[in-house]
Amino acid sequence: MAGKKDLQDGGKNRKASFSTRFALFAVLVVGAIFVPFTIVFFVCMIPTMVSAIVDNQPRKTAWLTIGAMNMAGMVPVWGALLDRGHTIQTAFQLVLQPEMLLVSYGGAFAGWVIYNKVTPLVARIIQIKNERRLQDIARRQEELVRKWGEKVVS
Repeated sequence: MAGKKDLQDGGKNRKASFSTRFALFAVLVVGAIFVPFTIVFFVCMIPTMVSAIVDNQPRKTAWLTIGAMNMAGMVPVWGALLDRGHTIQTAFQLVLQPEMLLVSYGGAFAGWVIYNKVTPLVARIIQIKNERRLQDIARRQEELVRKWGEKVVS
C-alpha cells in the first residue's frame, strides 16, 4: 500500500539520482581545488542565500534575480583575486575589504530593486495593455452590432 508521501510526489523515489550526486561531488571537488575562489564565492553570495531562505512566494523566484545581480557584482572581486594572486590569504583580504563587499552586495541590492519594483511595474503595464485590448474588442463588437444588427450577438 502506498503511503501518503508516495501519493503526494507521484510515487517518485526521494533518493538523489546519480547525476545529482555526481554534480554535488563535482562541486565539492572543484571547491576543494579552488579554495580561494570558493571563499570569495560563499562570502559574496550571502545575500542570494538569504533571499532563497526568506522568499515566501510559492514559486520562489527572488533568489534568481538577486543571485544574477549578486553574481555580476562579484565579478570585480574575482578579477581582483586573480590579479593579486589566487591564494587563500588574498581571498580573506578581499572579503574583509568593505569596498569589495560593497560592490558585491550592491549587485544584490540591485537585484532586490529589480525584483521588488520592476516586476510589479511590468505586470501593471501588461494589465493596462490587456484592459485596452478588452476595450477595443468591446468597441468592435458594438460596431458589428450597429452594422449587422442584434442577430450578430448570438
